[in-house]
This record gives sequence, structure tokens and C-alpha cells, in this order.
Amino acid sequence: MNTSLLRTFVTVVNKKSLSLAAQEIHITQPAVSKHLNALETYFGVNLIERRGRKISLTPSGELLYHNANEILKLLHKTEHEIKELSTTVKGSLKISASSIPGHFILPYIIGAFKNKYPEVQVSLQISDSNHVIKHLLDDDVHLGAVGQEPQNKKLQFTNFVNDKLVVITPPEHPLANNESISINQLAKEPLIWREVGSGTRAVLENKLSQSGLSFNDLNIIMELGSTGAVVNAVEAGLGISIVSQWAIFKERQLERIAVLDIENLDLVRTLYLTYPRKRYRSKVIDAFLDFVKTGEYKLPHNINA
Repeated sequence: MNTSLLRTFVTVVNKKSLSLAAQEIHITQPAVSKHLNALETYFGVNLIERRGRKISLTPSGELLYHNANEILKLLHKTEHEIKELSTTVKGSLKISASSIPGHFILPYIIGAFKNKYPEVQVSLQISDSNHVIKHLLDDDVHLGAVGQEPQNKKLQFTNFVNDKLVVITPPEHPLANNESISINQLAKEPLIWREVGSGTRAVLENKLSQSGLSFNDLNIIMELGSTGAVVNAVEAGLGISIVSQWAIFKERQLERIAVLDIENLDLVRTLYLTYPRKRYRSKVIDAFLDFVKTGEYKLPHNINA
């Protein structure tokens, strides 16, 4: 049964005219007559009695009119509900993030996102920025979060949140009570550095080189594979370092480290969300990007870049 035949029949009864029904449903009057004849052939009974321009329903027509209305209403309801289901944000979202956004920012955002979209299953893996990019290009994850602007032309990116890199020292360090440190003094200090592949390291070395200080000018005594390990090493008195302010909120509050700026050097950077440029983006991915863009979440209020 073609439901358009029922729709034509109901419209004819409502309009009490074949010509008006034809105008209503945007078909020709002969097409309306054809639909009515097809229905009568299908059921094997007369449905409408025609007396000149007037029409009336037979008992079978009355029954069909009542049930056809119910069928069309149910069909409309079903179509609406299916559309609602198709627009429901649900499914999986795989994110690969570098240390700072992965450990200190995304958990807050994912928590708020899950409250809004409880049917989304989110997985978050943490590695350095280079591996995040590789995971994206290998189609292992849907989104990446990194601490430097992606250079690969296959990737699109959007600003995420701001971050500020700061010098940290043990509380007993001679410079601990200072507000800042000079570039020249920094070069003399024993430094604990992130590993190659870290976005923080790449951004930091680029910023320092703009001030005339190269990696070889630094007194690097140790390279570690995570920001947490770097902070712990500084707390232990092994040296000083430069880390994201996001990573030291608790340590700063507990006065387990001292925090300094570098004189005449802007260490504010942008963190980025990135994704393949030409790959299909699901509703889940778009919902997360929109969620981040509109700021529907709260981050630790004490942190400002």
C-alpha cells in the first residue's frame, strides 16, 4: 500500500473536492482520480459516491477515512521520532592528547560534555604531541589536543584554551622569592627538560630562540617523559624547569614550588584541538567541537593565562 494514496483520499474528503485536493497536494486532478480508483481497486469496494461536483463517503469509505487518518498520524509521529533518534548525539569519541591538555584540561571538559550527552562513550589517551599527530593520521582517534600548532596540511585545527609557561624552582632556591628571572640567569641554572616530541618543549625552545638563546646554550641536566616527572624532580631539588601553569596548580597552592616569569619574554601559548581535514566528522565529533567552542564547561577558576 502506497501511503500517498491514503493521503490523497483523506485530502479529498477534507476538501470535499477533487480539484481542491489536487491543489492542496500539488498534483493534477486526473492524478487524484487515479489514486482514488487505485484505492477502490485495492479494497474491491466503492469508497466515494460522486453526484455532480459533490462527493460523499460510502460506509467502507467512512471506515477507511477514520483509519487512514490514524495511520497517517502514526506515520508522521514515527517519522518525527526517527528524526529525533537520528539527531541524538551518541556513539564513541576517541581523543589523543598531549600531556597538558590530557592531564589537566580535558578531564573537566569531558566530564561536562558527558553530563550533556550521556550516551557518548569517550576514551582519552595521553602521549606527546608527535604521537598525537600520528594517531590522527593513522585514523586511530577522532580528535587530538596538542600544545603547538599542527604543521601537517592534512590536519585542521581550532584554538582550544590559552596556556602560560612559567619557571618553577624548589622553595629553598635562591631565586624562589623573585618575581622573575633573566634569560642570562636561566642559561646558568641546571634545567630539567621535557623529552623530544613534547609540544611544551617545542614551543619553549622556539620562544627562547626568539630571544637569542639556543638549546645548546642551556644547562640541561635531565630530560623526562612527563610534566609530572619534571615537577617532581624540581620539588626534589634536582634543578629548575619551565612548565605549563596548568600542571602546577596544586603544588603552587601547597607552596611546594616557587613560580617565576622570564623577563621580557612572553610565554603565553595556545593549545589546539585538531582533526583530519578531509575525513568525515560524526555528530559526536561536531557536538564536542561546538561544546568546546561555546565554552559550556568550567575549568579551575584560579588559573588564568
